[in-house]
Amino acid sequence: MSPSSSHPGSSHDRRSIEQLTIQALKAARAGDWDQVDACYSERGLSLAACKPDHTVAQQLLIMDEEIRQAILLAQAGMSALLAEASHVTRHLRQLRESSGQLASDSVTIHREA
Repeated sequence: MSPSSSHPGSSHDRRSIEQLTIQALKAARAGDWDQVDACYSERGLSLAACKPDHTVAQQLLIMDEEIRQAILLAQAGMSALLAEASHVTRHLRQLRESSGQLASDSVTIHREA
């Protein structure tokens, strides 16, 4: 009896784990972080049900590293955008102050619940 036949579904679980990782990688490349999270959550459940062999585990680790790189790239992009927004905010504040408008004179928007 082969190992896969002694554990019904384990071959299916391995394919599912690989597919979920591929989906997570595609979602990461597209910036769909909710989908990445959903794939990893489902993959975690599948991994708890079976243990992939060394080759499959290595392939998963390679894809995980690609996903990690996509995350780092997105974080760097967000950091750059936040820095730019902060710079623009400081510049606008300086323009207001130089034109005689005090920071306390700034317009406030109130939101009613």
